Amino acid sequence: MRYSVLGQVAVTLTGLSGLAAAMGMGAIRRELRLAAEFGINPDSMIKQQKSANELANDDDSGNVVAKTVLLPIDHGDPSVGHYENRYWVNDEYYQQGGPVFVYDVGEATAEAAAKQNLGNSTSVLTEMLNQFGAIGIAWEHRYYGESLPFNVTVDTPPEDLKYLTNKQALADIPFFAKNFTLDGHDEDLTPAAKPWVMIGGSYSGMRAAFTRHAYPGTIFASYASSAPVEARVNMSMYYDQVYAGMVANGYSNCTKDIKAGLEYIDEELSKNATAAVAIKKLFFGDGAEKNNNGDFTAALAGIYGYFQGYGLGGGKGGLGAFCEYLETDPATLQPAGPDGFAPQRGNKYVAERFASWPMFVKLVNFNYGTNCRQSNTTQPLECTLNPKSTDPDTISWTWQFCTEWGYYQSNNFGPHSLLSKFQTLEYQQYTCNRQFPEAVEKGLLPRMAHADATNQETGGWTIRPSNVYWSGGQFDPWRTLSPLSTEDIAPKGVTFTTEIPRCGVETGEHTLFGYIMDNAEHCFDLMSRFAPGRISRGYFYEALESWLPCFKPATMHGD
Repeated sequence: MRYSVLGQVAVTLTGLSGLAAAMGMGAIRRELRLAAEFGINPDSMIKQQKSANELANDDDSGNVVAKTVLLPIDHGDPSVGHYENRYWVNDEYYQQGGPVFVYDVGEATAEAAAKQNLGNSTSVLTEMLNQFGAIGIAWEHRYYGESLPFNVTVDTPPEDLKYLTNKQALADIPFFAKNFTLDGHDEDLTPAAKPWVMIGGSYSGMRAAFTRHAYPGTIFASYASSAPVEARVNMSMYYDQVYAGMVANGYSNCTKDIKAGLEYIDEELSKNATAAVAIKKLFFGDGAEKNNNGDFTAALAGIYGYFQGYGLGGGKGGLGAFCEYLETDPATLQPAGPDGFAPQRGNKYVAERFASWPMFVKLVNFNYGTNCRQSNTTQPLECTLNPKSTDPDTISWTWQFCTEWGYYQSNNFGPHSLLSKFQTLEYQQYTCNRQFPEAVEKGLLPRMAHADATNQETGGWTIRPSNVYWSGGQFDPWRTLSPLSTEDIAPKGVTFTTEIPRCGVETGEHTLFGYIMDNAEHCFDLMSRFAPGRISRGYFYEALESWLPCFKPATMHGD
């Protein structure tokens, strides 16, 4: 049985909300990512029906107050207008001459994360600030939280979203940094006089690497954790990592039974209308039959929602808990053998056992804001699965992945398949088109995300900016698109090394300064009490200690 992070996590700096087998799962993965970040037991969210942000704000850490800076909406045309972007600062650990650390919260409202990471003495960020005598800044990404060039709702005109691009967002921190001042500090704190170090996990880890690459005169060094810098439409390999993690941790029988159960479900959905209605109602009760096969089977992927943030842990709603339920005989309480139950009891038995997992409807209702089986008896029945999102952060992130990044987590068809056959690339694109119908009509939403163009702009997983450290987890689904990828589609012949590169010198494409943590998932190095994470951070600390002396104060250049 694998190490469980649940109950061990203090505060982390994870970044990206996972996309899902369908768009709607991104919401629950964001909540679970934040729960891990804040050290919250995810069972508490389900029990109290509160988001991770709400629970974190109930236990406010520190006295970190939001500040704002006026930024251009379009860095290429200031006449478009300006907006106020939020950031937070902690100078408690600063020592004269120390660096400035900037943590980009990524694709989420930043306030709770900023307060927890800057105001909590056990966070990885404050560990770094203390280690290097640094000023700490937490940054809210444009179009998230209250950093809004335009208001984001389900009715936002697509023209108002055209400034939500990687290129525009990358220019924000450099614009801010060149004029940065802080009350109580008379010295020059800009990158012209101080080394600025950017850290982040997942999407914000991508941004840490990209900003160092595109703006070396602003960002002196970067820590890029679990950073999938390679844009790609087809990310079915996400579930290959889930499969590998399950097998390595003793759940091979569960993978087999999940596959068998889904085969039965797909057969029933394909058989006739009566059979399709029956299987949908088996899982979610009355009203479930109104969902199309894609939306219904997208909800089934909810069993994997905890994996990237908690591995096989995560409490009652975790993948490990689901597998323990699925692989235990309800009559004898004896575990299944290595091949699972399906070979003896049939695929139908496994599907019915899957449907009876007590936590499943609770998870789906919490994720989608539904009331399947009328679990909340004070509210009417509502079982629309994977609906069009009304959450501003989810809308913004959906725009980003539907236009530039892709990351469509369709079924990993083949012997290791963990999703329904209805989870196709076409279904993923359908969810994008459904979210932004006006953009489709006006030709402002691409037929598929412009992943190739994004990689041409950023360099994808072949970038090797100097003074960047890359960290990842063995079973992290997002490592598949990072420079630490070992997938068949990844560049071949790349050597991962912890030997510190010379300051300011890029390594060749076949060498990468980075480390893969054994039996770890997404951004586990940014969990303060995860022991292997300390090892990974240690490599970065060593490197930064060796790089800092080569910083020379000068007028900003290279931007």
